[in-house]
Amino acid sequence: MKLYRERLAIGYTGGYHVVNRYVLAMRRGTTAPARTALSSPRTITSWIMRRQENLSPADRIAPDTVRCACPDIATADDLVRAFTDMLRHRRGHLLQDWIQKAEVTGPAPIGCFADYLRRDLPAVTAGLTLPYNSGIVEGHLNRIKTIKRQMYGRASFSLLRARIRIQP
Repeated sequence: MKLYRERLAIGYTGGYHVVNRYVLAMRRGTTAPARTALSSPRTITSWIMRRQENLSPADRIAPDTVRCACPDIATADDLVRAFTDMLRHRRGHLLQDWIQKAEVTGPAPIGCFADYLRRDLPAVTAGLTLPYNSGIVEGHLNRIKTIKRQMYGRASFSLLRARIRIQP
C-alpha cells in the first residue's frame, strides 16, 4: 500500500491491485524485465544495408544498442557488411570463406542464403569478380515487357513489333 501511495503522489493512474500483483510477482522472482524500445525490423535492416558514412549521427549510435540487445543481429550485421564489401569491391576470391563463416556462425536465413550460393559457386564467384553483367539485356527485356503489358488485348503483334523497334 505504501508503494501504491508513493506512485499516486508522482502521477500514477493505475489501480492498487496492479501494483499489488507486481510486488507479489517480484517477491516470487517471476517479473518480466522492463521493456526497451527497439526499432522495427525495417529500420534495423536499413541501418545494416547502408554504408556507415551515409548514416546520420543518431543512426550511428542506435545500431550499437540493437547489436548489444541481440547477438543474432550483430552476427547478421557483420556477415551482411562483409558480403556487401565483397560485392562493391569485386572480391569474389573471399566468397568461400564467407560462405563457411555464414553457415557455421550465421543465423538460419543467412545460412540458407550461403547454401544457395554454394550450389552455383562458379557463377556467383564470377559475378562478384568480373566487371561483366547482364544489366543492359535485363533493361531491354523490362522495356519490352512493359510495352507488351500496355498493349495487351488492344492491338496486333505487328503493332507491338513496330513499337518495340521504334522506341530507343
